[in-house]
Amino acid sequence: MKDFIYDAGVKIIYGKGQMDTVVDEVSKLGNRVLIVPTGSFVSGGHYEELEGCLKSAGIESICLEAVRESLLSNVNEGIDICVERQVQAVIGIGGGVSMDIAKAVAFGAMNTGVPMEKYLTYEISTEGLSHLPVVTIPTNPMSGSETNADIQITLDETGLQVGCPVCKAEFTWLNPEYMLSLPDKVLTYGQMTAFVQLSINYLNNGRSILAEHYAEGSMKTILEGLRRSLADKNDVDARGTLLLNSALSLSGINDLGREPEFIPYPLQSFAQRYLEINYPQALTGLFPYWLKHIYRASSEKGIFYRYFEEILDVDISGKDEEELLSEVLQALRKLYQEFGIAFTYGEIAKNPKEHERLVELIDSFGPMPCNIMPVNSEKLAEIIEDAIAGKVD
Repeated sequence: MKDFIYDAGVKIIYGKGQMDTVVDEVSKLGNRVLIVPTGSFVSGGHYEELEGCLKSAGIESICLEAVRESLLSNVNEGIDICVERQVQAVIGIGGGVSMDIAKAVAFGAMNTGVPMEKYLTYEISTEGLSHLPVVTIPTNPMSGSETNADIQITLDETGLQVGCPVCKAEFTWLNPEYMLSLPDKVLTYGQMTAFVQLSINYLNNGRSILAEHYAEGSMKTILEGLRRSLADKNDVDARGTLLLNSALSLSGINDLGREPEFIPYPLQSFAQRYLEINYPQALTGLFPYWLKHIYRASSEKGIFYRYFEEILDVDISGKDEEELLSEVLQALRKLYQEFGIAFTYGEIAKNPKEHERLVELIDSFGPMPCNIMPVNSEKLAEIIEDAIAGKVD
């Protein structure tokens, strides 16, 4: 287990009846806030309720129009509002897009001397720099943005997704009632995205027994909570469990003493741009084929065997490596089919069949280290093309 420092640093307020507590906590941060809401939070009438409660406490709220993409232009708009209106805190409400924009705005508003793009591309470090206080209210938990410091932002001109750690929230409010209006498809893709993110970190080099056992519990919680939520749309406890699981499991606790894997995230962003699909579709569709390649390349298969047995319920005994891999991919296919999500990119997007363009997209990102196997642009393009074709052999 490698050396580490773990600082959760985010207060969690849980429950539907916590509005007074939340408003009181916001009042400690300032009397003028910028709210970055998701569209469903606004259309569902929740924004008006929150705005009214803040107003009653003497807190002025300014709304950054609900956004669907975490574009740098949206971040810069929010930064300008904060500077011009002397905003004292930022509240991100929704999924990863809204929360990532809120954190980026809060950081950028205190560091206006440098274009935000320079931080996002690691040209300049964010370490030790100040930011406005941030509050997160997740309504579609999948990314862990409510409790971690990371953001992912899309550059408008190139479509390239870039990101870095900027700041953690002062507190997050987990209100399970805000999840009740989520369509089944959105809920399912969100939770399976969280499942895949945990799986990617789990299937990595370096061992940490405690972190691995936490991750196993988190993945099992996702599958159980998702099944319960789909069976009963009014099961508040099931959705609340998913909310809490996201806040805890994706805050870094499942990485303690391990080196997280980086490659799948830029890889899915290439798939997004190449195939014109969204983040949950790109990451979940990539995972089976990423698993295939890293399993074959890894010299330490013990963690794979544990994942196959504990998470996918596959008996590993008496099978050669390729036979076992085939059975595992079939088990993963059945899991995807159970929840109605695509096992291949070919199910949700047309294949451009532009290999050279795909390689150019990958090359544009620059060098990408991989902990498990050597990679180059051709190898990464092969994984995406396997995912398009559904090539499991």
